[in-house]
Amino acid sequence: MCEQVVIDSLDFARNAGTLHGKIAVADMARLQDALHSDEGVLEYALSGGANEHGKPALRCEITGELRLRCQRCLGAYIHPLAVRTSLVLVEDEAQLAESDNEMDSDAIVADPKMDVLALVEDEVLLALPLAPMHPLSECEVNRSMERTGSAASGTFAALAALKASNKSAK
Repeated sequence: MCEQVVIDSLDFARNAGTLHGKIAVADMARLQDALHSDEGVLEYALSGGANEHGKPALRCEITGELRLRCQRCLGAYIHPLAVRTSLVLVEDEAQLAESDNEMDSDAIVADPKMDVLALVEDEVLLALPLAPMHPLSECEVNRSMERTGSAASGTFAALAALKASNKSAK
């Protein structure tokens, strides 16, 4: 289990703080449902500063690999991760609504006790593909169809045999 890292986000941005580290994929509880395997480590770098409009901001970079579950064959799919986000810090929810209309970048409410690892996990979750899948040429479903000659004989062969046996039994 990773040790919790907490920063005062506004102070961190104003003082151009930097922070980097590693987090085990297994320690990201909210990510587990999307994974085929919780192996691996992600590296992160967080830096504070101001955006192009002079507003306090956090820049977050995350790299590594995730072993996601392919939605086509349900096998392991290695997904390279390279996240780069810039998050403008606002003081309250009202400013958050205003910033949605004014800025091109994402905004979050500044927190004097921001959990850095939770922020990293949030950014990883936002970067996940909606339906992770191998390229068709690498997917086990496609390989199975190529071996049997068709989708019907590969995927639904057992169902067709069962249906045929039910008809002959009557």
